[in-house]
Amino acid sequence: MPGVDLVLLHAPSVYDFRKLPAMYGPISDVVPSTPVFEMYPLGFVSMVGYLELNGYKARIVNLAVKMLRNPKFDAEKFIKKLDAKVFGFDLHWLPHAAGSLDMAEIVKEHHPDAPILLGGLSASYFHEEIIEHFPQIDYILRGDTTEKPLLDLMNHISAGKDPETVENLTWRTRDGRKRVNPMTFVPTEMDELWIDYGEVMKLVLRHMDLESTLPYQSFMEYPFTAVLTCKGCAYNCITCGGSCTAFRNHFNRDGPAHKSASKLVEEITIINEFFKAPIFLIGDLRQGGRKWAEEVLDGIKAADIDNTITYELFDMVPDEWMKKLARSTQNWTLEISPESHDDRIRNIMGKPYSTAQMEDTIRNALSKGTEKLDIYYMVGLSGQTSESVLDSVDYTRHLYKEMGNNDKIFTFIAPMAPFLDPGSMIYENPSKYGFTKLYHNLRDHKEALYQPSWKLYLSYHTDWMTRDQIAETTYEAMIRLNQLKVDVGINDEAYGKKVNGGLVMARDIMRTIDGIIETTSDLDERQRKYNALKIEIDEAKMRTGLAKRELRMPGLAGIRVKGAVKFLLKYLGL
Repeated sequence: MPGVDLVLLHAPSVYDFRKLPAMYGPISDVVPSTPVFEMYPLGFVSMVGYLELNGYKARIVNLAVKMLRNPKFDAEKFIKKLDAKVFGFDLHWLPHAAGSLDMAEIVKEHHPDAPILLGGLSASYFHEEIIEHFPQIDYILRGDTTEKPLLDLMNHISAGKDPETVENLTWRTRDGRKRVNPMTFVPTEMDELWIDYGEVMKLVLRHMDLESTLPYQSFMEYPFTAVLTCKGCAYNCITCGGSCTAFRNHFNRDGPAHKSASKLVEEITIINEFFKAPIFLIGDLRQGGRKWAEEVLDGIKAADIDNTITYELFDMVPDEWMKKLARSTQNWTLEISPESHDDRIRNIMGKPYSTAQMEDTIRNALSKGTEKLDIYYMVGLSGQTSESVLDSVDYTRHLYKEMGNNDKIFTFIAPMAPFLDPGSMIYENPSKYGFTKLYHNLRDHKEALYQPSWKLYLSYHTDWMTRDQIAETTYEAMIRLNQLKVDVGINDEAYGKKVNGGLVMARDIMRTIDGIIETTSDLDERQRKYNALKIEIDEAKMRTGLAKRELRMPGLAGIRVKGAVKFLLKYLGL
């Protein structure tokens, strides 16, 4: 009998990143994970919990974290020892196209009789191509909510039956033919499908393997948790593969679906019991309607949550709403993504508010006691020139001045993404928005990830900026923004100097790689030169990662011993 029924594996962006010399891009500098994107999706937790409730044993293994934390960790040897009836990988965003598919191939080599399952929005979008061209993958569960279809699939596999009736499933028959079952499971009721971090703690105890369950490498030093407020989205940002249009056209979802307010608050309360950690509510609460959003805020207040709550705003809010956020909890922060200081560009991208409205919202948030307010800009937008990007930095100086150089405001800038999101309006109709798409299928994206520099796997250029200009402008903007934060007193001189040194180093390595490509035609010689840069590349990645401290939310960080002990006693039946 297998040790477990299902193992869900999360791969690094590229296997094996520890050996390959690659200058990953600064997009990872604005997320908690490292450049190998080791953060597994929240869906792993809900799927494991749902299967466990229905009699199956499941496990999460974060291979990326294991590889990061231990340079000597032998991923292939570990995979060989795994004992499971079914293996699953996530392919949600395209930066995992190489790692997930390559490591699935390793699993298939060592466990040829075990089916391999793939899921996530990118897997859903490219489902037919995957079944046709990647023989290591047997099943793909499509859509944004796959817990119930997964249970149905596990029942069929356990009974030895072909999954002809499993909703949302693309699969390969015994004689090698492609089958695409209808995507009919698109639930609007979400209360059964929820994130219980207690399930993660149970996995740690059962397998005595903490590393496998860590969401990202530095989680134990600085835990950061998240709760999904909905599936789907009411907004239509043209770059987003999770936009309203993308969900409607590719995942059969007409609008966002929410848990009940009480269930959402219950998820938050469980996190608060186990972790002293910020809780990020993913998605603007107002998508659920005013009544539902107010019920959530009232529930948070009644639960007396003392963890920091991070709220996300997709649109600007009146003072009345800011008061409600402030009353919900003593410790709260805000996330805003205007993408550009330019109203015209922002509106093209699908952000329906002005800079003046944003400034009013920021003032209101500061006056109501927000502990931190993060503002995100992007590089490579429709209608955006290099000058416009740098003007966003200049505007930020004005913004700090308007807000009295308030040290609760943190600003970030990064490339839009290494790849255009499949299913997004830009991906589907790039010329309409002034984009040229360079990669057109999953194989193209997968191969691009083996390039030695992030600039070389950017999947697009625009009518206003070449790939070279996007990359160079990104570094120039980041360097200027870093210095601006020092100038206004947000960061000290010593820290700013360290971050600047890392950015300059990363930019110079990118240029060196460009020079190797221009002067060296022999591919083997190119690779030798890339390999000679590996120590410098690793140093640059470490130094640019220093800026991640700016992502940290104020407040407590760690494990609540009382909550952990309570759970342990419950698990042991004591």
